[in-house]
Amino acid sequence: MTLVSEPAAGHRALALALQDLSWRIAKFGPAKVGLEPLPASELTVLRAVMESPGRSVSAVAAATDMQSSNVSTAVRALIDRGLLAKHADPDDRRVSLLEPTPRALAERDAIEDAVAHWVSTALDDLSAADVDALVAATPAIRALTTRVASSQTGRGV
Repeated sequence: MTLVSEPAAGHRALALALQDLSWRIAKFGPAKVGLEPLPASELTVLRAVMESPGRSVSAVAAATDMQSSNVSTAVRALIDRGLLAKHADPDDRRVSLLEPTPRALAERDAIEDAVAHWVSTALDDLSAADVDALVAATPAIRALTTRVASSQTGRGV
């Protein structure tokens, strides 16, 4: 187990609050539209392909810091679920390129709409000052997401 230095005051609480919120959204967001949540490895692969369609298995493995064999397993499952399609790279027919299917894009949109409504409803129960602070923090949270992703893989989101 790798030891890490103690986070600065308040940073641990923020990190754990963000982790808890993101876990709940990932876990329960799909259920809001009647979908089963995907296993973590499949969700990771699908997100990587949606962020950059046309990636190869090797490129997805590099972007997600996963083993190629694990990415291949997730890709097969996602193809079976009708969420990914693959086609030969026109420049190198030995390489398969991955694309999200229209179904995957539609399900993502439905989940995002449901999550936005769910969070908006929860925000209605908070004070105006808390809502303003959270909305104002959106750019900082996006920047933090990019920084955390790049520190994990060395590449960014």
